[in-house]
Amino acid sequence: MPAAADYPPRLRLGPVRRPPAGDIAVPGSKSLANRAILLAGIARGESRLSGLPDSGDVQAALGALAGLGIPCRREGEVLIVQGRGLDFPRRGGEIPIGSSGTVGRFLPGLLAAAPAAGPWRLTASPQLAGRPLRPLLDALRQWGGEAAAETPGKSFPLLVSGGGLSGGAAAVSAAASSQFASGLLLAAPLCRRPAELAIRDLDPDETYLELTREAMRLFGVSAALSRSGAEVLARVDAPGFYRPAEIGMEADFNTALYFLSLAALTGGRIGVVNLNPASRQPGAKFLSVLSRLGCRVEASSGGILAEGGSLPLRGGFSLDMRAMSEMAVTLGVLAVFAHRPIRLFNLGHIRGHESDRLAALADLLGRTGAGTEETPDGITVHPLARHKIRRVRIDPRDDHRLAMSFALLGAAANGIELENPGCVAKTCPEFFRLLAGLGVPVEPLS
Repeated sequence: MPAAADYPPRLRLGPVRRPPAGDIAVPGSKSLANRAILLAGIARGESRLSGLPDSGDVQAALGALAGLGIPCRREGEVLIVQGRGLDFPRRGGEIPIGSSGTVGRFLPGLLAAAPAAGPWRLTASPQLAGRPLRPLLDALRQWGGEAAAETPGKSFPLLVSGGGLSGGAAAVSAAASSQFASGLLLAAPLCRRPAELAIRDLDPDETYLELTREAMRLFGVSAALSRSGAEVLARVDAPGFYRPAEIGMEADFNTALYFLSLAALTGGRIGVVNLNPASRQPGAKFLSVLSRLGCRVEASSGGILAEGGSLPLRGGFSLDMRAMSEMAVTLGVLAVFAHRPIRLFNLGHIRGHESDRLAALADLLGRTGAGTEETPDGITVHPLARHKIRRVRIDPRDDHRLAMSFALLGAAANGIELENPGCVAKTCPEFFRLLAGLGVPVEPLS
C-alpha cells in the first residue's frame, strides 16, 4: 500500500464513462485501531490485533509504541504487542506523531499517568501543531498531570512528564473535539483514586465516546457514562490496569462512505462487502442521508450496497451535521448535484480540523462554479448543472477528507486535477486504487 511519498504530485481524475459497479473491501477503522494499539501498549501482557489499516494515523500510533520501547511484531496480518503496563522500557525522549489527532489527544494522558518517567517531547506536523489541545491539557492538570506546549500558541511540541494522575473530579469541554474526552477517559483507570469526568458541550448523538468505552471494555476496564443533554458524567474505578486482548478491527465506515456516495452521484451500484451494518461508528448515520438524497441503500450480512437512482439528487433540506461531521465535506460535494440547495449546520468545530473545512469547501466549490453561502457554523450549497461544473485543479490543503470528497466530484462531473493526492494516506492509502478498480479514470501527472 502506498505511503504519501509514493504518490505523484498530481492526479487527473474522471469523468466516469459508465456508472461504476462492483464490490470492494475497505481497510479497518483507524479510529478503532488507534484506541486498540495504544491500549495494547499499556496493557499487562500480550495483545493480538488484526485488520489494522496501513494508514498514516496507525503508523503514528505504532511509532509511539516504538518510541516507548514497547515490543511489537507481526505474524502475518496480526500485530502482537507485548505491553508492560506503565513500566515503559524507554522512560523519556522524543516521540514524533505526525498529523495523527487521535495519537496527539490520547497519548498525553497515558504518559502523564506513568508513575516515574519522562519527560517526553511529542512532536507533530505543522498541521496538527495548529489544532486545539488546551481543553485536554487543562483537564489533565485537574488530575495533577504535567503537560505543556513548548511554544505559545501551538499545541506541539508538547512536553509531558510522568508522576501519575490523582483522579477525583475533572471537567472538559468537547466543543472542539470529543477526542479530548476520549483521551481523558482512556487515562482515568490509571489514576490513583476513582476518577469522575464531566464532559460538557458533547453532541447528544455523539458516538465516538461510546467507541472509546467499548475499547476500554475489550481491554478489561469498565466506564460508567450517564448523559444529560449535552453533558456526560463518566465514572471510572481506579487504580486499575488494562488487560491484554485479542481484537479484529471493523472496516472503516467513513472510508466506505466515499464509495457508496460515488454510487449515488453516478447511478452506479457499489457494494462494500466487509462493512458491518450494525456498527456504532458515527459514519453509519450517513446511510440515512444517502437514502434521503435518493440513493437505494441495502444492508445485509454481506455488507452494504448502494445503488444510485435518478439524477439530480434530492435536495431542499437542512441538516445538523455535528454527529457525523467527518462527512460534511462529502455532503457538500453531493449537494452540488441535488435539485435544490442543502444547508449544513452545527459544524463550527470543523474549522479546527486538518484544515478550516468550511472555508476550504466554500472556496473549492466556488472554483468549480457552484454557489455557496458560508456562516460561522455551516454552509449552504446551491446546485449546479453537471455540464456547467468546471474542470479545475484542486489543492486539498493536505486534508484527506477534502481530497477524497473532490475526487468524487471529478468522477461524477467533468474531471479534476488533484494536487497532493498522497494526503489520503492518513486514513486510506488504497483510495485511488479502489476508485480505479471501480472504473474511475485515475491518471498520474508529473
